[in-house]
Amino acid sequence: MNEKISIRLFDGFEIRKGDRLILENLANTRKTKLFVAYLLVNRDRPITHQELFELLWSGEDYANPATALRTLLYRFRSMIDKEKADALSGAIISHRGTYQWNKNLDVSIDALDFQALAEAGINPTISDVRRKDYLEKAIGMYRGTLLPDFSSEPWLIAKSATYRDMYIEAVMAYVDILKTEGANSKIVQVCESALELAGTSEILQLEAQIAKLKIANPDASMRESVMAYYNDVHELSIKLQNETDRMQTEMQEESIEQQAFLCDYRTFKEIYSMQRRMQSRSKATIFLGLVYVRCDEVNSEDPLYAEKMMNDIVGCCQRLLRVGDAICRKADSEIAILFPAESYEDAVGVLERLKAAVKERTDEETVVVYRVRPLKSGRE
Repeated sequence: MNEKISIRLFDGFEIRKGDRLILENLANTRKTKLFVAYLLVNRDRPITHQELFELLWSGEDYANPATALRTLLYRFRSMIDKEKADALSGAIISHRGTYQWNKNLDVSIDALDFQALAEAGINPTISDVRRKDYLEKAIGMYRGTLLPDFSSEPWLIAKSATYRDMYIEAVMAYVDILKTEGANSKIVQVCESALELAGTSEILQLEAQIAKLKIANPDASMRESVMAYYNDVHELSIKLQNETDRMQTEMQEESIEQQAFLCDYRTFKEIYSMQRRMQSRSKATIFLGLVYVRCDEVNSEDPLYAEKMMNDIVGCCQRLLRVGDAICRKADSEIAILFPAESYEDAVGVLERLKAAVKERTDEETVVVYRVRPLKSGRE
């Protein structure tokens, strides 16, 4: 009999075969663990080699990123073979420069199961009996932070917040059903457990408070001020949620370019000022790089040759830099960039790669010189 494979992402990262913990060596290989976790969380889309390389080796210099990624995949598959976890043998699909978690794999993933149950329970078109069953299962399945070992990773923060919001919404829907049943003690228990697990929610705090008042004196009518305050908070919470969604949709670009942000020098200075302020509150180090390109070659048939060449070089640098980096043409022969790096040596490595790429696109007589230095924080 084949035992079911289950994967836990809430409050940890575990892979089990039946009741037995397997692939425990993942905990000892951070990059392999992060590689697998990232594919799991983003299982609905193929992930390019470039995206994975920037995630796993940001700032590090590798001659062949594809080989480094294949090494991680080989390690993961070796662990699977050693544990005889055949159900995971086709877990990661490789196709045309991308990797993707196999969505058709017969594996239980707690975060996805939670999401499916919560969405079903929130659906108002089905009976309260079925909704209550779905919601109880979803609430019981949520265990807090998604992949806590990687909780500071920017890509995970939004995912974790989405699940947290979904959990609060599921609890509120469950409380609404309990209110129709007059189950005040249960409401207090559910709300307080949710607040302990997911943090502050003024609506759930008020629900617990009102339920406690009803338990203390079932025959007394609710004080008008308490109910009025509750209704105002509830109405404003819904309004703000809708406005936040609308605002985010309005400001979000239809498609985000997978390259550095190209801007004029005025915008670049504004980004510089913002990065200085942000750096004073974070551990990231932002670097300013300045690249000078001088080409003595003259093309008599094309008076705009030098300008076209510089535009081509700027485009090349834009593609080589990462999403979130900023680049501008500061002067006729100068390119300025802003980018994060873990050390001065890593920052120099970025400029060295840009220099090599520029030299490849021009003649041997082209002079390329750069300077790089960390930004001072807003407090300096």
